[in-house]
Amino acid sequence: LKPFMAQGRIVGARTHLLFTTLLYAPDTMAAMAPIAPCVATVTGAMARPIAILPSEGRVLNVAGSKNGQRRLMAASILSVAAVASRTRGCAARGFAGRGAAMTRHCSASGASGTPTLHLGVVGYGLVGKELVSQVLRSAPGLFQEMGVKVEVVGVARSKSMVLLSSGGDTALAAGAWPGNEEPVDLEKLGQHVLAAANASGGRAMFVDNTASDEPAEFYAQWLAAGASVATPNKRAGSGPYARYEAILAAARSGGSRFLYEATVGAGLPIIAPLQTLLRAGDKVEAVEGIFSGTLSYIFNTWKPGMKFSDVVADAKAKGFTEPDPRDDLSGTDVARKVTILARELGLQLELGDVPVKSLVPASLQDWQPSAGANLGDSFVEELKAYDAEMDALITEAETAGEVLRFVGAVDPKTGTASVKLGRYAKDHPFAATQFADNIVAFDTTWYTPRPLVVQGPGAGAAVTAAGVHGNVVEVMTSLKSSTA
Repeated sequence: LKPFMAQGRIVGARTHLLFTTLLYAPDTMAAMAPIAPCVATVTGAMARPIAILPSEGRVLNVAGSKNGQRRLMAASILSVAAVASRTRGCAARGFAGRGAAMTRHCSASGASGTPTLHLGVVGYGLVGKELVSQVLRSAPGLFQEMGVKVEVVGVARSKSMVLLSSGGDTALAAGAWPGNEEPVDLEKLGQHVLAAANASGGRAMFVDNTASDEPAEFYAQWLAAGASVATPNKRAGSGPYARYEAILAAARSGGSRFLYEATVGAGLPIIAPLQTLLRAGDKVEAVEGIFSGTLSYIFNTWKPGMKFSDVVADAKAKGFTEPDPRDDLSGTDVARKVTILARELGLQLELGDVPVKSLVPASLQDWQPSAGANLGDSFVEELKAYDAEMDALITEAETAGEVLRFVGAVDPKTGTASVKLGRYAKDHPFAATQFADNIVAFDTTWYTPRPLVVQGPGAGAAVTAAGVHGNVVEVMTSLKSSTA
């Protein structure tokens, strides 16, 4: 601890808590060792501890003096300092067993001119267009703040793509599509983005906004070449475990970053707080949450006396459901998110290992509408035959003073995960959700007897793009630090 104490003073109860946290997080301690200048000075009265991290320009102000608040502060210090260690030391370090390969490299350390992040965007639908719009709007301000440029140099759709020269991304303003398109070729797109980064001495980054497996097959290749990858696409994190491991290994070997916060909660921070707790040495006992905005809306709206099929029809009319409502009611999307969180906790689960209690009646799972009929509308008509069965469930819950919620859960103790329709008391946090909220509760050693709860909008193009945009800014920040 001498290098830390030499750079600042650590006093009061936070000394013990920070030192204890370091002892319980040897990987983090090892990663922090070379970067004494990045370590926090912690001062302040017991009633109002303040953590100052001068090299990162961040101040964490935590009111109160309870152990949980002190530990949260210590966890935050460790998280920022660990990132700083990777930035200052430029070492390809990872945190074993934590799911994400949080590594980086120094490709821009000797660059001349302005450090630049070159983006390749795969998927140009609602989320892709919103992301590019956010990037273009924020680029001038971020350059003024950090001295780092960001530019989109390639965009791919399902059938076509455009490769742009430096400064050419203004052609994408307002969701426009440039005229110089060519057939989509993700191999060629990757080469173009990497070449742009090599030419400027900057860094490459790919963003996958699709729900397809095809781009995920390129993640390892891009990461190994030193490019970071950010995505809301759940296919890599919940797909074959062997591919998932290969992606993390490629990030470690390439000194790059695989960023996937938006896969679980869109713009809602779920993975990052979990990673922070794990790195700081907390032990997660259970994770449970409502991970579908569509199903959250349905169960927040549905009350005793209402027909379940009418609520599904309402959700469909308001655009919450997929064209085929079975894609939502089946629970598969929730199972993918639960699989991602389970792997974050070190469980080597496949998607097929997660049992799902589908809300689609067995007789309708393979059902098809008559020729020419609208699939969604026809399905809702068929669902009416099961209203009495669903009414019995909600009436029984109401009689017991409970509500119904469709939840996903991970149990690290048993190494299992599940997706089901559960009943919760009306004073439970899950009963207080509104509209289409997502919510997740982390039961941990530190957060007891009440769990750490994260709640808010978990769906929509704007918030999903915002979550990915946050990952872009993270990489820009590391680029700034590596060239400082």
